[in-house]
Amino acid sequence: RHGSVGQWSAKMAFSAMAILGTAVGRSAGGLSRILADHGRHGSVGLLTRGTAPYSSSSVSAEPREEMPYDVCIVGAGPAGLAAAIRIKQLRGDDTTVCVLEKGAEVGAHSISGNVFDPRALDELLPDWKEREGVPVRQRVTSDRSYFLRSSGGAWPLPTPPTMKNEGKAFVISLSQLTRWLSEIAEESGVDVFPGFSASEVLYNEEKDEGGLDEVMGVATADMGYAKDGTRKDTFERGIELKARCTLFAEGCRGSLSELVTAKLGLRDKANACPQTYGLGIKEVWRVDDAKHNPGEVWHTVGHPLDTQTYGGGFLYHMEDNMVALGLVVGLDYKNPHLSPYREFQRYKLHPKVRAVLEGGQCLQVGL
Repeated sequence: RHGSVGQWSAKMAFSAMAILGTAVGRSAGGLSRILADHGRHGSVGLLTRGTAPYSSSSVSAEPREEMPYDVCIVGAGPAGLAAAIRIKQLRGDDTTVCVLEKGAEVGAHSISGNVFDPRALDELLPDWKEREGVPVRQRVTSDRSYFLRSSGGAWPLPTPPTMKNEGKAFVISLSQLTRWLSEIAEESGVDVFPGFSASEVLYNEEKDEGGLDEVMGVATADMGYAKDGTRKDTFERGIELKARCTLFAEGCRGSLSELVTAKLGLRDKANACPQTYGLGIKEVWRVDDAKHNPGEVWHTVGHPLDTQTYGGGFLYHMEDNMVALGLVVGLDYKNPHLSPYREFQRYKLHPKVRAVLEGGQCLQVGL
């Protein structure tokens, strides 16, 4: 129950994959290229604003270009990309699908080492092991659990059964996996738009038969504003993506997901428990060959957190002499002076962790 959030988040993300499928991203091109070639999918083209009763909260009266899709997915993470690929598998060219990703490229917001259970990938892409460039290669070779003492010691702990991954899971880079899935999605005919964040939910001005609001798509943000709020010469209006089905896969607290949840009262209708949150700080290092044990997985509790603060650390030995490590701190911590970033620096200085990192090089940092 109290395993590291590094592994917990991986299980949560790919449990969604098991339900939905698996997905993808486009590294370049963006909406402008699709607009220029809007007839490629047959039913995908431009509409003029006002052809359907849509509402917008934008203060600008200027019309925005519109693009119709059967399915619009917000977020090119594992769940969103999984859904895109699965939909194309089930419906093929008869269904048009797009995925919006706010990062400059797919995977830019997925910096994390990951203990990956391939069950969902087996179901989605049964031949994934034979596919070119698959970034799922390093099997877990051993599981280690430690209680780190502030005095510098490390007590071995029994690994909970639900966190035993030896021989059945892989140690991967989540950003590499999402980039690989993006290529597969594009090959399937999915339009993936990196660098475009959805900033507004579009609703039908007319209620549905049950008197409920109906989501009709999303709009991307206007671009080209100066610091003082005036428009620069490069100003461009956002684009409205109208869809028969809109899937929000923004993560645990996506901005649009929260708006839709509140407007439609989804949490109350589902009688759902309030969400809990943690802040995770992660790094990827390249370490000396003598200190690298490919496939070794650590999960830690104790130092640097006190007994009143929920959280834990992780350290995963990936391939190519790379190690992913991080510290996750529950956001219900009682000490107002606690800094998760500083606690992570203390974590790296513990003799057990420092022995692995010393002499190495930090390659990536992420939250």
